[in-house]
Amino acid sequence: MTETLLQSGHPQLDALTPRIQGFLKNDVTEYSMMGSHVRGYRTPDTPSLWIRDYSDMMRGFRYWEKDMKSLVDHFAEVQSARGWIFDYFTMTPEKVPCEKENWAKYVRVPVEADVEYRFIKAVYLAWQATGDDRWVKKLLPSMEKALQYVMTDEWRWDKRTKLVKRPYTIDTWDFDYTAGRHSWLNFQVTDDTYWGLMHGDLSGYYESFRQMGILHEQLGNKRTAQSWMRTAEAFRRRANKRCFNGRFYTHHVHLVPVKIDGVDESEQLSLSNPMDINRGLPTHAMAVSILREYQKRGTSLGAFADTH
Repeated sequence: MTETLLQSGHPQLDALTPRIQGFLKNDVTEYSMMGSHVRGYRTPDTPSLWIRDYSDMMRGFRYWEKDMKSLVDHFAEVQSARGWIFDYFTMTPEKVPCEKENWAKYVRVPVEADVEYRFIKAVYLAWQATGDDRWVKKLLPSMEKALQYVMTDEWRWDKRTKLVKRPYTIDTWDFDYTAGRHSWLNFQVTDDTYWGLMHGDLSGYYESFRQMGILHEQLGNKRTAQSWMRTAEAFRRRANKRCFNGRFYTHHVHLVPVKIDGVDESEQLSLSNPMDINRGLPTHAMAVSILREYQKRGTSLGAFADTH
């Protein structure tokens, strides 16, 4: 059996791959979802299988995991008729002790705008690991449908900027700012939602459009591949024009005006900035600027995460 090893001569780096592998192997979950066997990786704080967590963890476990497809297939299988994808599913009681039933439970958090691009990323990474062109061809209609939903639905697409929108959340988190209208965390879209643009969503969809182009090219659909690449580049230009403030990506570009007393939003450096670089949204010069901003804050603030 082939194994992935990292040997650099540096003890800490050499220990990295087996350490990550050990962490992830402790979080394997397997379910029989309505008769379909599903195997996936979860985060330690939940028994549920989330597509966002899974698609991020795939970047690590794709180097050893044999079942790269069953969970992705299941998210495609339960896709809604309109095209949206569930956030997660589980058959393990979540709210113990009040919840005891091990029913099959599927959840979509309404304020989330990032689920569909994470589904595309999961398909793409599974394809990279397996090289299974026939499998990808079978899933292309689900992928196209998911992106069509995002680019047309009134909860996801801003017609004026031609960019993906979301309620005013903390970066990619799943609850929004309500100006004190609720004493609990709000996950629902309402008439009072503060809409805006979040750069992490935009870099995710830019990457997913490019991934669609790459997959169509691989399958011989050159005209469709070129169309997706044009869509991606036009989207990138609009996103960078709207969201880059000269040093880094603005946390939330407001479509509905809102002011939070005591918060200097122009200085909020949110966590999706490094992911934007990984996904290719900024130009080289913009990426350098983002990294320099982190270096500057690391020196001047001494903060663990170099943000505030």
